[in-house]
Amino acid sequence: MPEPESDLLSDWLRRTAAATPNAAAIVEEDRITSFRELFEQSASLALRFVEQGIQKQDRIALVLPKTTEAIVSVFASLLAGAVYVPIHPQWPKDRIEAALADCAARLVIEVDNEGESLPPRITDRKTGASIPWQATPSAPTGAALEGSLHRADAADPAFILFTSGSTGRPKGVVLSHRAVSAFVRWSAREFQIGSTDRIACPSPLSFDLSTFDIFNMALCGATCVLVPGHIVWMPRFLVQFLRQARITCWYSVPSILAGMLQDGRLAERDYPGLRVVLFAGEVFAGSYVARLQAAIPQAVCANLYGPTETNVVTWYRVPSDFDGSHPLPIGRPCPYATVAVDPPTGELLVAGDSLMTGYWNRPEDTQRAFVTVEGQRYYRTGDRVSPAPDGNYLFLGRLDRQVKRRGFRIELGEIEAALLSQKDILEAAAVAAEVNVDDSQMGTCITAFVRARSAGAVTLVEAKAHCARTLPPYMVPDRIVFLNTMPKGSRGKIDYQALAKIATEPY
Repeated sequence: MPEPESDLLSDWLRRTAAATPNAAAIVEEDRITSFRELFEQSASLALRFVEQGIQKQDRIALVLPKTTEAIVSVFASLLAGAVYVPIHPQWPKDRIEAALADCAARLVIEVDNEGESLPPRITDRKTGASIPWQATPSAPTGAALEGSLHRADAADPAFILFTSGSTGRPKGVVLSHRAVSAFVRWSAREFQIGSTDRIACPSPLSFDLSTFDIFNMALCGATCVLVPGHIVWMPRFLVQFLRQARITCWYSVPSILAGMLQDGRLAERDYPGLRVVLFAGEVFAGSYVARLQAAIPQAVCANLYGPTETNVVTWYRVPSDFDGSHPLPIGRPCPYATVAVDPPTGELLVAGDSLMTGYWNRPEDTQRAFVTVEGQRYYRTGDRVSPAPDGNYLFLGRLDRQVKRRGFRIELGEIEAALLSQKDILEAAAVAAEVNVDDSQMGTCITAFVRARSAGAVTLVEAKAHCARTLPPYMVPDRIVFLNTMPKGSRGKIDYQALAKIATEPY
């Protein structure tokens, strides 16, 4: 199927639905939705949005689990010329509300915690009105439909993804249609995605890895197979899913693949249809990459690198003879990206078509995130890299206190801010250490140190519960340690190196 000229993500679905209307677009367990049904339901819902007063670039928040209705909501938002804002429904309520207020969401689409199979409910935050869910094949078609919807421009925002913020306030990363198009078009060509592919979708919509799954489906006419959320971290069920769903393309964080190799016994079975396995979001131990290659020798395995603000900007195709004896490179730049290394710090700088527009409603943060070098505007990744003689780049670590866990970005300062918001906690400091999860695959363990107003003023249970109410599950510290005094340096600042040593002690 030739690529469309348009960079509008909604145009891809419109075109594919016209070309292959009866092909399967989404598979959700036993439920199959064709491209015709997906487009008609999305268009019907988009018209409902416009009737409610949605204008171009208005924000529509999707506080939804990963279901067919969620995908319909994505494309309905785009067809209406709006910006979708995916928010994980397992976030604490206060965090969800803060994100809704921050992006000034006009509509919120959500389900009750115990009613995920029921039609979502839509709330207009401007008027307070409740809008019935309507995503049925009743929308006008052709010119009548086009005249009823708003049409975005390629430079307009397509979605906003919220990431951890060092000040305790999550940052909204704004990505345009054109920025997403640059990555998806490249990945479709490089990995030869086509209409016969069945692309697994293990990542939540609030995680940028899901853009590969959803929009390659729309661009190439492939089938997007939703991985049930309750099995994503259950390796044996995942391996069974991989076979039964006849997956041909897989893209996830390394932690999931490591679990499938170790506990899911991935290597004990054959997967003749699996031809592409991609991973990104965190470091993948070389020994595990070698095991992955041995388990699926027929598949292309590739390491994709790039923060949310840039999407994927470098990639490394793992050679068939990779033995895991050396770290896996993050590779060379994608054709739409230009990279440079800041000489004093070794920081990787990125320019190109896939970069974010900026942080939502945070102009000062946006300005700090970019630097101009010889007339070119670069995003400062905060990652230290080293160029190898063969032209690939090696990841060395971070310049700041940001860490990754299960691919999710965590600012340790946000954990500290959450603890300090609790009554009677005077000081808080969080440190992270890499630990062996199994064999040589490393995981991130977070230890938080706190000093309370007085002994017994805050219990461990209370501190943990407060974190659980304030932070997403993946940010809750693994360990909270109470100290009578915080170690300080000569300038009176917290000595994080001393705390890191304490954190590695057995307990």
